Amino acid sequence: MKVYCNYHPTKPALWMCPACNVYYCEHCIAKNVLQVYGVAKDYHVCPKCNARAKQLALGNVIEPFWKRLPKIFLYPFHLRSFIFIVVLTLVSSFLGLIPFFGFWIRLIIWGLLVKYSYAALKETASGRLIPPEITSETFSSDSWIALKQFAMYALIFLVFWKVVQVAGVLMGGLFLVLVLLLIPAMITVLVVTESLIDACNPWIFARMAWRIGWGYLLMYLFLIFLLGAPIALAQYIIVLLPKSLHIFLFSLAGNIYTLISYHLMGYVLLQYHEEVGWEVYLEDYMPTEKKSSEEVAASSPLRRVDILIQDGQIDEAITFIKNETQGAITDINLAERYYKLLKLKQLTTEFLEHCKVYLSLLIQENQAEKVCQVYSECVVKDPNFIPNPANLFKIATFLDKGRNHRAAVTALNRFIRANPKSPLVPKAYFLAANIMHEKLNASKKAAEVLAILIKKYPAHDIVSHAEDYLKRISVN
Repeated sequence: MKVYCNYHPTKPALWMCPACNVYYCEHCIAKNVLQVYGVAKDYHVCPKCNARAKQLALGNVIEPFWKRLPKIFLYPFHLRSFIFIVVLTLVSSFLGLIPFFGFWIRLIIWGLLVKYSYAALKETASGRLIPPEITSETFSSDSWIALKQFAMYALIFLVFWKVVQVAGVLMGGLFLVLVLLLIPAMITVLVVTESLIDACNPWIFARMAWRIGWGYLLMYLFLIFLLGAPIALAQYIIVLLPKSLHIFLFSLAGNIYTLISYHLMGYVLLQYHEEVGWEVYLEDYMPTEKKSSEEVAASSPLRRVDILIQDGQIDEAITFIKNETQGAITDINLAERYYKLLKLKQLTTEFLEHCKVYLSLLIQENQAEKVCQVYSECVVKDPNFIPNPANLFKIATFLDKGRNHRAAVTALNRFIRANPKSPLVPKAYFLAANIMHEKLNASKKAAEVLAILIKKYPAHDIVSHAEDYLKRISVN
């Protein structure tokens, strides 16, 4: 029976806190760093009580293969594996037609495909559910595996031929049906043990199939259906296309089937790893190549804060953020949580100090509406509130664009008073005069501001524009 996370009820749990008796998924569990003989190692702890968490069986998070079939069918269409398959198929289909050399070319291509498929099976069985990279290491490791499979098929054929000679065609047919049923188990044993002898040992491969149980029969049924896919394509679709493409398309369908089949066998081994004695490590489990935006955003401090908030431990959450960041918050999501917590607890001094950091992060993300909202709240709490000088000028432009023109002029005046030596001061004067004249109908005041600008900064580039603008105001 699966156990689910207490905070994400749809996500299976991977960890449990023995002290709190609370279950956590991979997004909620926290990590601490432990120094072991000078080497930093991560260990998982409860976000609530900081006690060492107990790891649950990986099988709790592994989805049954019959629920994952759409993803299994799409496995070969990952960019790197699909390009690899297409290239192999092109070489095999066209160079394979060369007399004499064509046979050897096709044999080499078959060997490369089988080797890559074995690598895919092994990666999948270890919990890495994306196709292996196309590297020399992928093809050099276990380099004899393709020959071992070829030898396994040759041995099966020899035994079949011997059974036909000794016991007749009927018994030979029954033998072949039984062997075909057990070939997936033989291939799996060959991958696990890398031993041809073990792969051909009935006691070993039959026992593996027995341990998997009815799941093995269901996998075999899907493999049979998959085997029929290239044949159906050839009969009903490929024949309708130009003859020059027939060999290529049929080979492509067969190669895709091969990779899907090995991936499916690997996933069955992953799902039943406890039953067959195959070791899978949690740190190797990688269901996707890239984390989702939700996972990226859920950094360890943030998820611990969220759990404390959900449990109503507001003060503990604030204390944790203080201790964890020492005021240097760079994650905008964590900064937002801290902003809301300080506002909730009405910690005005800390709130205003943190808002300087939060406003910087919001401006970096160009979140104009939220910048205006946070700044307005700060000014209400402290009319003399002054954030970072460059940020204050940017806030004034956001306020102006948001049609809060009076607040924009006030922010510009505050910027000028707080930073008289800033190179942005002349622009602040000009922008304030523009807002006064164009949007607040305060042309007389705008003319006074322009006059101050021209007098204080006669050599500045903006003065010529200020003089022209002042003439237009005077005419009007």
